[in-house]
Amino acid sequence: MSRPADTAAASIALKDADAVLSALAEGGLLLLSDPKRRNAVEVVTGQFPKGSWWSHPAANRIYDILQEVMSHPDVLTTKLVAGKVTLVHRRLFPALLAVATAREPWQLEGLSSGAQALLQALDDGTWAPTREAPLSRTAVKELEPRLLVRAESEHGKEGRHETRVESWTTWAARVDVTAAASVSESKRLLAEAAATLGPPAAELPFEKRA
Repeated sequence: MSRPADTAAASIALKDADAVLSALAEGGLLLLSDPKRRNAVEVVTGQFPKGSWWSHPAANRIYDILQEVMSHPDVLTTKLVAGKVTLVHRRLFPALLAVATAREPWQLEGLSSGAQALLQALDDGTWAPTREAPLSRTAVKELEPRLLVRAESEHGKEGRHETRVESWTTWAARVDVTAAASVSESKRLLAEAAATLGPPAAELPFEKRA
């Protein structure tokens, strides 16, 4: 028998994954969650989330919808806008790849030795985590906001969250994407898409560190 809370949650009207995918296709970018800017949780629930969306009565259903969206072949997740998880539509994949693989000063200056070592190993295709040398989350936290690696959290053994990381070239080969020719034009396209999310102005990493 369902608990009263479960029954109440089931009665809450939510938009489905198709609605999120439609909004993403229209704008090119969506934040996963944000209290003011256009975001996937807001599309699903019809309300801007205040605090963590996990406090929503239908959080489990929202989670399932978001997982369906993020597993779609036309969707990429990365920390692009304001350092937050951002959904990127396939039409912007070439632009994102061009910026991510440019290796400009805003990406490389000030990296720790640990972050540099992980980046080099990923570039060389020699990196693999072991019990003796596990993935350094500190290094990932340096590299990901600079768009130097692609990282995502996934459920591992025993239900624990594990971080999966790969180079952008590995990702591009896997999803069959070629980088756009112009980095400056790619930045412009990403900035235009970010502007559709609404105020406050969306900060992009190449703008912040330029």
